Amino acid sequence: MRLAQVLDILQELHLAGGHPEIAAVERFGTDTAPGGPSPAGLRLRYTTGSEAYLWGAVWPGETPIPVPENLPPPSRRASRAAAFAAQLLDAARPSAFRAWELVALKGLGPAEERGKVPLGLRITCGDGTALLLRATAAGGPTREPDSEPHPEYRIPA
Repeated sequence: MRLAQVLDILQELHLAGGHPEIAAVERFGTDTAPGGPSPAGLRLRYTTGSEAYLWGAVWPGETPIPVPENLPPPSRRASRAAAFAAQLLDAARPSAFRAWELVALKGLGPAEERGKVPLGLRITCGDGTALLLRATAAGGPTREPDSEPHPEYRIPA
């Protein structure tokens, strides 16, 4: 399975998920496989103007971590994006994927939590192909809240 197909599925899940803080889900980049000069991925644009990205990457040192019941706060956009994608996959269980894991990545995260926070998603496709999507973020014009802005939101069935 190719990176573009994985991104198609994740884009569809994000759109179907209808999270009230996500204003747009768009594709970017041209690479057909992780690790190239024009990383392909998804851009999640939030109502606050900030953005998070899930993109095909190659990164040494993944540590599987449990999917949290509650998302990290919006002030941790990259971790929040990775965790939300994992929650969407857990809810939808797309048949094109054999497995997925939320992962921490060696050397990444806040200084006191390096390698311990969700910043990636390892997806194993039905054909055995395994891809890593790394999560990164960019701030918007306003400061992100440290608490959950939409506690009533639930992933649709």
